[in-house]
Amino acid sequence: MKHLKKITIIPVITLLSLTLVISCKKEIKKEPAKYSVEQKTVTVKWTGYKTTAKVGVKGEFKEITITNTKTDTTAVGALDGAKFEIPISSLNSGNEERDGKLKQLFFGIMDATVSLTGTLHLKNDGTGNIDLLMNGVQNKIPVTYIDSGQMIELEGTMNLDDWNAQSALASLAKACFEKHKGDDGVSKTWSEVTVGAAIYLKKK
Repeated sequence: MKHLKKITIIPVITLLSLTLVISCKKEIKKEPAKYSVEQKTVTVKWTGYKTTAKVGVKGEFKEITITNTKTDTTAVGALDGAKFEIPISSLNSGNEERDGKLKQLFFGIMDATVSLTGTLHLKNDGTGNIDLLMNGVQNKIPVTYIDSGQMIELEGTMNLDDWNAQSALASLAKACFEKHKGDDGVSKTWSEVTVGAAIYLKKK
């Protein structure tokens, strides 16, 4: 009888040990990934338009400072609420003459616009807005974005009239009158500007 008891007890102990191991494994949860903004990899681009055919003139800003960032379990969450400052001096269209006109005869005409500042607001449905301060006016640029995991690419269109930039646009149109003529001989400078950004986020 003693031998029989030993045989019975051993399987019970083994079964209990296996149950404990399985239970422990179930309790171990993998930590979700954390995203944070990698400031050095942020690029900001813009496209202005000229001639009645609406020919695009592309450029970018080479410098941007981002603050008020946070770490989040999603790239969108990490970016939402981020503040930015973009110095006008970092504007680059690939043409020095054009850059000089934009800096002096467009932004230079505006009220205290040494930098563009604002806040980025993103929803979880692929939309959001850029709350932009320019020419002493705070207004919103509606944007859409693509979330590729560690990369957020967003784009929106602003109308310069919403920032009371008519005088600045007229100044630029005058300076670029000949260059903004199309095949029809009409010179036109559009108040529409497309803006975009690509933001790479660190993942831990």
